[in-house]
Amino acid sequence: MDERARLAEIGLANYIEEQLDFETINDFALDLQLSPFKTLGMAANEIEAVTNQLFDGYDRERPINELRQATFLRQLYSKRQLYEVMVDFWSDHFNIFIEKEPIFYLKTVDDRDVIRKHALGNFRDLVWASAHSPAMLTYLDNQANVKGTPNENYARELMELHTLGVDGGYSQNDVMQLARCLTGWSVKEHFWLGDFVFKEDQHEPGEKNVLGLAIQESGQSEAEQVIEHLALHPSTAKFICTKLARRFIADEPPQEIVEKASQTFLNTEGDIKSVLRVILLDGLAFAQPKYKRPLNFVLSALRMLNAETDGIAMHDPLMQMGQLYFNLPTPDGYPDRSDAWQGSLMPRWQFAFALVRNELNDTTHNLNSLLDVASTGSLHTDVDSLASLLLGTPLDRLTRDGMIDTVHSAGATEEETLQIIAASLIASPAFQWR
Repeated sequence: MDERARLAEIGLANYIEEQLDFETINDFALDLQLSPFKTLGMAANEIEAVTNQLFDGYDRERPINELRQATFLRQLYSKRQLYEVMVDFWSDHFNIFIEKEPIFYLKTVDDRDVIRKHALGNFRDLVWASAHSPAMLTYLDNQANVKGTPNENYARELMELHTLGVDGGYSQNDVMQLARCLTGWSVKEHFWLGDFVFKEDQHEPGEKNVLGLAIQESGQSEAEQVIEHLALHPSTAKFICTKLARRFIADEPPQEIVEKASQTFLNTEGDIKSVLRVILLDGLAFAQPKYKRPLNFVLSALRMLNAETDGIAMHDPLMQMGQLYFNLPTPDGYPDRSDAWQGSLMPRWQFAFALVRNELNDTTHNLNSLLDVASTGSLHTDVDSLASLLLGTPLDRLTRDGMIDTVHSAGATEEETLQIIAASLIASPAFQWR
């Protein structure tokens, strides 16, 4: 509600600029909410130590749950909304499955020092940080990439999912050559456990050639030279800008916007803010309805009811809907196309009904306080107010009266009827689209 009012007050262009300059936005209230989550600020070896020793109630699940809870609270309550949208976007783009051992103590650092640090910065810095991230290297098995028996997993995803895209012009030989460059990129196992380390004795020496780039240097700098090349490749620009336009505009984004954004990406050497200006200012005129992903659905329902929550109760519903944070085993991230999510509505209905009835733990709202102040207290007027709040317009009279009669005929009280209709509106097809 507050964000809508701010947008109306200063206009779209000024609002976007304000959101892009996110560090100037005061988020002190959110910071206070996050202060109990001690693992968010810990190094990987510190997280592992306190969980391994079961110190002060810490166990393997605590850093996972604290990161998930903090991520949800940030997306729900932060005044830096565009920044949080971009954190979510890059978390999908550089997806890491947190349940794979030993990532439970590595992902928190990746989230803090890779994704959140560079979400509105420079793409080159972002992919560079990801390539040096112990969580990413472990997730994609690069600690098993050693001379004599190179593991191609991370090298392939670095090109296919993180930079060039599957149609970006690389070959299987390029994957093999990059894997050789990445031999020895690993994670410390003892002192400073969980930090990045380059193991010279596991690196495969010799000349390599990736995408026509002759690599004649030696050691860690070999792969870093390739990363620099990939980060500013024209195929990378197109791939990244297509995905961003898909997130903000439409499942099939307009090519003229993708091309303009791609050129901006290349001209600014990967400046994410400059690319977003093109997509948000020039592209929103082309925006089409997109089916809400489960997370967007849950967040929008909570916001529309002005709910208060600590976020923990959202883990199970998001799991049931298929989008629990950091829980996708495959490296491609949660899908961003509408058709991927248009399956069963039952988990959404169950969540909506529990939310409206205040049955979610540590999650509350006051439905009556949200109704139109002009309400006469009649059920019909209250339903009109609910529909206007949740859908932007009242239901037509026949639909409204039919819903009320159907629920009443089942023996519901007026309070129960209002709750059931509110849940039905939240679970309705109209509420599923943004």
